[in-house]
Amino acid sequence: MVEKVRVGEVEIDLEEVVPELRGSEIRDIARDILIDMGERRLKQWKPRLNIYAHAGDIAEWDNILLNRYCMVYTTGTSTCNDCMQGPCGGKNAGLCGLRMSDYPAKSSLREACKGLSRQLAATDELFGFAIRLFGPDRRIDMGSSITYPTMNTSMLTGFYISNLHDAGRALSYAHSQLSELLLSAYFGNESGRLLEEKALHAGALTLLVMEIAEVLKMCCFDFLNAGEHAATEYSDFPPAEIEAGMGTVDTTKPVVLFIGNNFLPAWFAVKYLRETQQEDKIEICGVGAVGHDLPRFYNRAKVLTSGVKARKAIRAGIADVIVVSDLCHEFDVFEDAERTDTVVIAAGYTPARGMRVIDPEKAGELAVKLAMEHKPKRKNCVVRAEDLEQEAVRCTRCDSCFSVCPERIAISGAMAQAVQGDFKPLAEVYDNCLFCARCEHVCPEGIRILDLMIGAASLTGRLNEDRYLMRAGRGPMSELEWRDLTFGIILGGNGPGMVNIIGCGSAPEHEVADMARYFLERNYLVCVSGCVAAEVAKYMNKDEHKCLFEQYIAAGVLKGLVNFGGCSAISHVATAIYRGALVGSGYTPKANWTQVVDYLYARLPVVVILWGAETEDMYAVASGLTRAGIPVVVGPSGFRFVRFMLGDKYNREQWWMYDGITGEKKEVEPCPLHMLIPVETKEEAIAMSAKLLHRPLALRDPRLASLEAANESHIEFFGEYPDDWHLYVRSEQELHVMRRMELLRKLEQEHGWEIDGIRIKRARLRSGEQVDMEEYSKRYGIQLGRYSTLVPRLITRNYGALPPHE
Repeated sequence: MVEKVRVGEVEIDLEEVVPELRGSEIRDIARDILIDMGERRLKQWKPRLNIYAHAGDIAEWDNILLNRYCMVYTTGTSTCNDCMQGPCGGKNAGLCGLRMSDYPAKSSLREACKGLSRQLAATDELFGFAIRLFGPDRRIDMGSSITYPTMNTSMLTGFYISNLHDAGRALSYAHSQLSELLLSAYFGNESGRLLEEKALHAGALTLLVMEIAEVLKMCCFDFLNAGEHAATEYSDFPPAEIEAGMGTVDTTKPVVLFIGNNFLPAWFAVKYLRETQQEDKIEICGVGAVGHDLPRFYNRAKVLTSGVKARKAIRAGIADVIVVSDLCHEFDVFEDAERTDTVVIAAGYTPARGMRVIDPEKAGELAVKLAMEHKPKRKNCVVRAEDLEQEAVRCTRCDSCFSVCPERIAISGAMAQAVQGDFKPLAEVYDNCLFCARCEHVCPEGIRILDLMIGAASLTGRLNEDRYLMRAGRGPMSELEWRDLTFGIILGGNGPGMVNIIGCGSAPEHEVADMARYFLERNYLVCVSGCVAAEVAKYMNKDEHKCLFEQYIAAGVLKGLVNFGGCSAISHVATAIYRGALVGSGYTPKANWTQVVDYLYARLPVVVILWGAETEDMYAVASGLTRAGIPVVVGPSGFRFVRFMLGDKYNREQWWMYDGITGEKKEVEPCPLHMLIPVETKEEAIAMSAKLLHRPLALRDPRLASLEAANESHIEFFGEYPDDWHLYVRSEQELHVMRRMELLRKLEQEHGWEIDGIRIKRARLRSGEQVDMEEYSKRYGIQLGRYSTLVPRLITRNYGALPPHE
C-alpha cells in the first residue's frame, strides 16, 4: 500500500521521501516535517528526509564532499591482520575482500568511532543520573530566545528533544549507529569511500551526543543558558568574573580539585557547600572539561588549566583532595598525587589505578569533608631553591629529554642555568611545556623535571602571576544574534566572518589568545569552546590591564567574543551555524541534512580552528563539522590526524555549482578550498582561516571583506599576496580601496587582465581566454543573489529540469 501525504495541492509519496519507512514513528515524523515544509517549498523541490539516519542516508551530500575534496592519509600499512584470515597484504584485496588501499579509510573510521564512544559513555552516565533524579518527563526547554533547540539531533533524527524521554530516544539511536559503524571499522570490507561516509557519520553523531550532554546540563543541572536571557543582556552575559590560572587559588583554605569529563561530583560538592553554608571556607577548582563546566553553575570556581596539562595542577601541590573521573588525556593521577601528599577520590565509570570507584553524589560530599580534614596535617611540598639546585646538578645534558619533547624544548640548558641559581630559564620552560612527562620517562638520571619547572615558576613569581579573568560558558547562540550577523556579514560585509576556536589547548598557551586577538581587532566574530577558552583569557592589555574577555562584548555579533563552554559545548558551534542558514533560508532543520548544509556551505563565511592535542574526540568532532559543510583548520600538531580533506584549486572540474533556476552547471571560485587542513603555526592558522572564508555565493561587500582578510593576513605573515587571490575577483568594487590601484596593476601585469584607469575592462578566464566583464560574469561564478546549489535534486522544478548528464 502506497502511503501519501497531502500538503495543500501537493501529494507526496512517503516511500519516495524516506529511504526506509521503518515503523509508525518514522511515518509520523515524516508527515510532520512535510507539513512544516509547506506547500510552496514542496512544489519547488523534491523532498528527501533522513529520519534516524544511517550513514548511507546522507550519501547525497557526502558524495559531493568526497568528490570535491581529496582524502589524504597520514597512516599507511602494507599488511592487515584484523581477522583470523590475516595477515594479508600487497596490491590485491585480502582474503576478506578489503583492498589495502582502502585500509587508511578504515583507520579513519576507527578514530572517529573512538571519539564517539568516549562522548557517548560520558553522556550515558549523565543521562542515567538525570533520569534517576528527575524522571523521564523532565522538560527540556532551551528558553524563549532559542527557536530551533537541538539541531544536531533534529538534523539526524527528525525531532527536537522536548523531555528526558526524547533524550533517551536520541541516545538509543546513537548507540545503534555506533554498533553499525564499529562492525564496519573492525570487520568490514567496504570501499574507502563508504568507510569515509561512515567516518563522517560518526562525527555527526558525536555532535549529537555532545548536544544531549549540553541540554541535560542546562535543563536539569542549572548550567548557564543564553536561551533563557533576553538579547539585551548578551553584551555582558555572563560577566567576565571567573578567575582562571594557577595563581588564583587561595591555598590557605582547603582546596578540592576536580579533573576529568564528569562534572557530577563537583555539582554535588557545590550543592553540599551551599546546604551547609561553607562556600567561603573552601576552594573549588577544576581542570579540563569539568573545569569549564564548574563556572556555569558556580561562579566562585577557579579554572586552573587544560586537561592536557592536568599534571601541572597536581604536581604544583595546590589541591588537598583530587576527584578524578574519566580523562580525555590518560595518565596515572594516583602516582602524581602521591608525590604531593594529595588524597585522590575516583568517581564515575573509569577507575583510577588500584582505587574503588565512588558514586558521584557521595564523592562530592566526601571530597569536601576530606579536604577540611587533610589540610592541617598535609606535608609541605614547596620546592626550595637549594633543593632545586641540588636536583638540577644531576643533569648530564644528554638531551634525551629534548629528543622526545613534542615542543622541542631545550631543557638541559635551563637546567645548567638553575645550577647557577638562575631559575628564570627553567620558569620559561614551564610556560611552554605540555606537561606530558615524556622527558621524565626517558631521563637516565631519574630527575623529576616537571617538579623543577613548577618550583622555578613558583620561586620566580610566574606561578602567582598566572591569573586572568574569563567569562563562563553561555551555551547556545540565538536566532536574534544571527539575524544581526546576517545584516553585518552576509549582506553588509562589515566583517570577514565567524571564526570558532575549539580544542584542548596547547603550549605555549598565548598562541590561542594571539589568534583570537588578531581576529577581534579586525572585526570578526570569535567564538570559543573547549579548554582553549581559558587560554584565550591569557592575554593582558598592559595599558588597560584587561584580559580579552574584559575588552570585548560577549554577544554573538561582529567584534564579539563568545564562550560557548567546555568540551560538550563544541556542539553549539554547529547549531550556531545552522541557525545562520535558517535565518537566511527558512528551511526546515529536521532530517533535512542535504538542503540545510548545501545552503550554508556556499554562503556562510565561517571556519573552525581546532587547536591543541589531536585526540580521538577532536578527530570525531572535526569529521562532524566537515560533514556539516564547515571548514576546519587543525594545529599546531595537526599532521598527527589520520586524514585530511584537501581541495585542488588547479583542478577546475572540482569547482562548480548549478544555477538553481535553469539547472546550468557553472564554474565557480575554488572555495572553500579545503575542508580539513593541517597547519603548524598560529600564523599559518590565521592566514588559512581567512582564505577559507571565501564563498561562491557571497554578495559584493562580503566578497570584498573576505578577499581583503585573506590578502592582509598573507602579507602580514608571509610578506606577499596569496598566489590565487585573483581567482576571487569579479569586479574592481571587490578590491579594498587602499589596495585597489596596486591590485589592478597586478591583474594587468601578472594575470593578463585589461585595465582602463580604475576599472576592469576585460578579465582573463581560467582557460586563458580574455573576455569583457559581462561575458566574464556569465561564464565564471554565480550572479550575485542568484539561487544556486550543488545538489541536482534542489534545482527548482518549477522552472528548470535536471541537467542531461544527471
